[in-house]
Amino acid sequence: MNPTITIDLPPHLHDYLYHEFGTPRGEDAVQVTAANDLGKLIQSMITVSDRPPKQPDKENPIVLKLPIQEWNHFIFQENFIYIPEWKQRMLRDYIEASYRIRIREYFVAGYEKGYSQDRIIRAFLFAYNIKSNAMNYEAVKKYDYRVRKKMVKEVNRDIQLSLFH
Repeated sequence: MNPTITIDLPPHLHDYLYHEFGTPRGEDAVQVTAANDLGKLIQSMITVSDRPPKQPDKENPIVLKLPIQEWNHFIFQENFIYIPEWKQRMLRDYIEASYRIRIREYFVAGYEKGYSQDRIIRAFLFAYNIKSNAMNYEAVKKYDYRVRKKMVKEVNRDIQLSLFH
């Protein structure tokens, strides 16, 4: 049986992890693999203790099943494992950044094919099995708006610099 850890993540990132690790949504835990960069990072955040750690209650808990490998099976058998809160914050930031990169990739590919913003957002929410509600839809839309606004500013700056050189 694989050891598990529980971390706190916003619900949309639960869906993202289920998709990234290819775990069916009905499972009670996400099966983490070392073949995925997120899996490598999660494993690197594990802390070992000889006593059960005290951790605060989680607002949005998600259970992660860790892979057993030749280098860690003794560690998992004889110790308590967890991810401390300060490492969970770093992990949340990384997972959120990875999620945003994935959104950006969807928009770049979608716009190159001539799809509308609405169609791209709906495809992303469907592909990642993220509940398609107004909040998630608007969050993805705002993210695209910010990225495109930033790109327009960069193009404007480049054009202005080229005029003076």
